[in-house]
Amino acid sequence: MNEKLLLSIKEASELFGIGEHRLREIVRDDYACQYHLMIGRVIRIKRHAFEEFINQVEQI
Repeated sequence: MNEKLLLSIKEASELFGIGEHRLREIVRDDYACQYHLMIGRVIRIKRHAFEEFINQVEQI
């Protein structure tokens, strides 16, 4: 999982220590698709962009 660029909600939840429900809320508010990608109906988290987002925010 260390080399993957796109993570599923479950993988991102385990990697970042954030609940799946909260991750889905964050993605829902990401209108500009800065840190997520939709492949059909499947949500993929852009790992590097999401890591930068996590480093910038003070509270999730």
